[in-house]
Parts: sequence; structure tokens; C-alpha cells
Amino acid sequence: MVVGRVLDEDTQSILRMLPGQPFVSATAFAASMSGRDHSSEMNAFVEKTFDAWLYFDNHGPRQVGFRVPQSVLPETTAAGYAVGDGLEGLAVERAGSDLLLRFRYYAEDDEGFNMGEEGDGWLHRILPVREELLAGHLDTLELAGLLGEYGDRMDGDLPAEYGLSKAGRALAAYLLIDPAILERWSSERGGMRSVESFRDWIAGRGDLIPVARWEFAAADPAKSFQIRLGRLPENCEYGRWYVTATEARGEPLAFATEDEARRGYHDEALRLQRLNDPGRWRELDPN
Repeated sequence: MVVGRVLDEDTQSILRMLPGQPFVSATAFAASMSGRDHSSEMNAFVEKTFDAWLYFDNHGPRQVGFRVPQSVLPETTAAGYAVGDGLEGLAVERAGSDLLLRFRYYAEDDEGFNMGEEGDGWLHRILPVREELLAGHLDTLELAGLLGEYGDRMDGDLPAEYGLSKAGRALAAYLLIDPAILERWSSERGGMRSVESFRDWIAGRGDLIPVARWEFAAADPAKSFQIRLGRLPENCEYGRWYVTATEARGEPLAFATEDEARRGYHDEALRLQRLNDPGRWRELDPN
């Protein structure tokens, strides 16, 4: 599927020539084919063309992928979630100015669980995960580390108590993550939230003075925001430097070194700009 755009007529014509009696529209493509018709070249074309894709194999393997701009989700951030190998886990790959994120589940379906299953409808339910990633909500990237040998049918609408969005729960179900593992992961994350977060800590520190401060003046004044870079107090448990923004979707960040902080400052500024364009930047007196 493509998001926020349409496929041109030439691309649609190419897609219609692929095997598997393809369904092609201005925003989507679907086909059902045998293994001998499926190729790495076809995979590459799909990943080059679409913003989100899903592969379902009746013999076991499953994959969900997203194309996202590096200006919004930097490679350095996404790479921290990469796990597994070429068969299973989360792979992060640069593709020009974008990143390709591939969630893979692999298992030989000896029990035949998948023979009566179909991949129809799953991508529509999972697609909002991409928007969550673009908004800086990265919880679903952690799901790749929970893949195992569950291999059973699962309800696509898992209970809300797992702490994920509805789309995130659909992704977990599609990747056949064991509900017991998912419950334990959710519980551990809940325990982590009980400790004071950096967001809560820095929100109460009105004494911090930034060393750099920029304002993004959006064409829509309601979308304007400021972003700040500054030093944390000596011996702060969170690090030595911080980045904060007045944009509601901004994530307060802490860093150990100035170089890391300045890179994070730049990446966060670009991510938030993408969410509020058009507009322009202007430097403010940090004091």
C-alpha cells in the first residue's frame, strides 16, 4: 500500500503484469502466487514502490514491512531495535533518504496451521503502525525481540491490556507472538513506567538553561514550536545533555556526550519539522 499518494499509471501497468492474478488500484496491490513465481526481484520492486507491505506464506514464514523517511525516523534510532537474522527479527536497511523496516517471522509449518489461513485484511489493520512510528511512538519496534516458536492461530484483536495500540496488537498477532511472552513484556514495561521517567523529571526542572534554542515558525501558527539543547546537572542519572521541544509529540531526550546530543537535537528537529511543515527555522537567544 502507498500512503498519502497514488501510483502512476506506468507503475500500475507493471504491477498488473506480475503473476498471481494481481489486484491493482491507485494505492494498493495484492496477488496470490506459488513459490516458483515469487522472486527477490519482485520483493525489491514492491519495497521500492510501496510504503507498507505484507507477505503471507502458507508454509509458515510471514513478513510486514514499512518504508519511512530518515528525516523522521533516523537510522541511528531504528538500528537500536534491529534484532535477529535474515529469516526472523527486525531488519533495518537504508534506501536512499528512506529506511526499510522489515518484521520477519519464520517457522516451518509442520502442523499445517497456515494452510487454511489467508493474508487478506491484515495489512489494513496493521498500517496505522507506520503513522505511529512517524509520530515517534516506537513501542512496536520492540515486538521483533519477542518472536519465538508459537506457531498457532491468533485473534487479530488482542486484549488492550498488552499496552499496545489496536494496530500494534494486530502486528503482534500477525507475527504469532506468544501471548504469555507478550504479557510478560507488557508487565515489565509497566514496571519501568512506575519509575520516574526522564520526561517527568525534566518537566519539573525549571532551572535548566539551554545552550541552543531554535523556533520552527509554521505556516499554521498553531503548529509552531521551539526545540532546546542544554546541559544536565553534574552527576545526573540520565546523562550529561538534554534535548526538549514544546511540540506535543516531542520526546525529551538525554545523552551522555555533547556530540550525541547535537546529533539527537538535529534529528529530533527534522522529525518534528516533518510533522508540522511548511514553515521555517529561526535561531533564538538561548537565554
